[in-house]
Formats: sequence, structure tokens, C-alpha cells
Amino acid sequence: MRVFRKLLIVCLLLPIQLLAAEVEIANAWVKESIPGTENGAGYFTISNTGSSVISIVGAATDASRAIEVHQHVMRDGMMRMRRVPELALEPGETIVFQPGGYHLMMFGVKNAFKPGDQVEFTLHFSDGDSVSFDAEVRSIR
Repeated sequence: MRVFRKLLIVCLLLPIQLLAAEVEIANAWVKESIPGTENGAGYFTISNTGSSVISIVGAATDASRAIEVHQHVMRDGMMRMRRVPELALEPGETIVFQPGGYHLMMFGVKNAFKPGDQVEFTLHFSDGDSVSFDAEVRSIR
């Protein structure tokens, strides 16, 4: 019985470990809140270290009412943001979420972000897996 219980625990943890081995997240940070605003943005670098395509289909955080993957795009001579419902990463591909590009757009930030604070994010993938990570709040000055 004891061996079965250990095997069950290992099997339950295996999908998390496999995904963690296929995705690397680095340099995660959040912009400090601008006084009077209720929105925020999160940035990071994500690398697909696996051998198959992975697709980000959503994100979550307790720090805001809602969160979406967004991208800045130039349209008709104006920079605009657009929601990205699914973002695929090829094997070996790295995407940098940064100002002026891809980012996690947070709506209805619950508490103003102050330098040094930590914000936890979870990315959701098309295969049902997810991965969580912390981002440090950085000063905008």
C-alpha cells in the first residue's frame, strides 16, 4: 500500500514536472502602478525548451480583476494594443514580453504595485497544463 501511494504521488506530480522542463520563464517583472490608474502590465521571457509546439491560451493572477495576453501593433500609423487569444511557441523559440510588444495586460488592479512587491502569475496552455511564476515590481523612474 505504501509503495502504491508513493507511485500515485509521483504520477500526479509528473505532468507539472514535464511542463516545467519544457518551459523556461526568466526576467519576470511588473511596472510600478501609475497613480490614478487601475491597469498594469507584466513582462517576462518565455522559452520553449521542448520538442513540440506549445501555445499560451490564457493567464491568471489574483492581483487584478482580469488579465489578458496583449501585443502592441502598428495600424494606420498608430500604435494599438490587441488581445492575443493564443500564442504559439515553436520548439527552441524564445519570446520576450516587453514594453511595446507582447505583455500581460491587467485590468482592475486590486492594490497599487510598489517597487519590490511580488506578483504571482499563472500561464495556461492549450494542452491543459499551466505554470506559475513570480514577478518583481520595478520602478518606472
